[in-house]
Amino acid sequence: MKILLKSAAVTALLLGSGLTQAATTTSSIPMGIDVPKSCTFSNVSAGIILPEDGSEAQGAFSLLCNTGSFSTVFSMDSKAAHGQFQVTNPNGVSLPIEGAVSLFNNDYRLDHSIGYIGFIGQVLDYIVKVKLQAPTTATTPAGVYTDTFRVNVTY
Repeated sequence: MKILLKSAAVTALLLGSGLTQAATTTSSIPMGIDVPKSCTFSNVSAGIILPEDGSEAQGAFSLLCNTGSFSTVFSMDSKAAHGQFQVTNPNGVSLPIEGAVSLFNNDYRLDHSIGYIGFIGQVLDYIVKVKLQAPTTATTPAGVYTDTFRVNVTY
């Protein structure tokens, strides 16, 4: 009987000490995501064909940014190289052009910059308007005349 009592007392002691030592512990793992600023172009015109009669031609592009403020800078390759807007053929013959970029029905020069503060996720539709300063004539050298319109977005 003594052994049984000792055994019961040891069992009670072990069980009791196990219950008093039982505890809970927690841990946490922080989570988050860093979404970088970005802007994307869409609906970009494949090209703009200038009419020989000097009438206006149009191209377009859309811009979507996930930041509320950014700036766009428009440029033409010919402006950087020659100081004026022009299309040039491979033989170096140039035809002067003029034009504007339209946003919200406001026209801006082709070598202008626009600062914008607006709504995140708002798609901005730009229209590029270009024309020859004078129609071509029978004395205008034949050939393909080109230039490149560029847009740089800083955000």
